[in-house]
Amino acid sequence: MIIESGRVFVALRKDGPAKAAGRSAMYHAVTPGCRMALCATEPGAGSGWAEQPSETVTCRICLGKLERLRSRGFGGGTP
Repeated sequence: MIIESGRVFVALRKDGPAKAAGRSAMYHAVTPGCRMALCATEPGAGSGWAEQPSETVTCRICLGKLERLRSRGFGGGTP
């Protein structure tokens, strides 16, 4: 679980063929119960976020947005 600016995120990957195609999984910052990630990506129609969550976010766009939240001094951080 990741907490930034009083907001809670979990690191989730899309459920789909990317990992089967030999690509490494990309984990996005997603608010629990929300379909869209912080980077505005979301799973395709009829799909969802895969379980289990990761400890870390690897999407560079999500990481940048988390850093901007952190740098604004709203508090938070990874517990």
